[in-house]
Amino acid sequence: MRILVDGYNLIPAIPELRRVLHQDLEAGREGLIEMLRSYRRNSGGNPQITVVFDGKSHHDRGGRSPGGVEVLFSRHEIADALILRLLKERYRGAVLVTSDRALGEAAAPFASAVVRTGEFRDRLQQAAFMEEDSPEDEPERTPRRDTKKKGNPKRAPKKERRRNRQLRNL
Repeated sequence: MRILVDGYNLIPAIPELRRVLHQDLEAGREGLIEMLRSYRRNSGGNPQITVVFDGKSHHDRGGRSPGGVEVLFSRHEIADALILRLLKERYRGAVLVTSDRALGEAAAPFASAVVRTGEFRDRLQQAAFMEEDSPEDEPERTPRRDTKKKGNPKRAPKKERRRNRQLRNL
């Protein structure tokens, strides 16, 4: 599975990174990339993650980082345009992480699901907690799923079931 992240849209949703971002832009980006690496290590399916930032990197860095997270900078366009182009051309069917309503609506036909940054933030923090909690020498364990049925027994619409299936795979 491919996850496409609107970087500067996700950073303000994470309180510790929001504080850092106001003081040092690069430290905010690096903090997010490290959280995405942790998420990738602790998620069962090892998703392919691409994070897109506005502008040109100060170090002209782009491409794969050591933790398996692809970092892209939009050079002569805004990040939203680059994200849409990536969804249309290379990553059709990817999960898009953004709270930008216009981008989410434009990307909906090409993305398998659009996840709000607050929802994804919770998943990132859960992965960070799991990493801190698990000893180094123990093999990774997948979290147990609760099999108890909850909620209304009526079946959800097909579009919602497809979105939920994609979110479970995050």
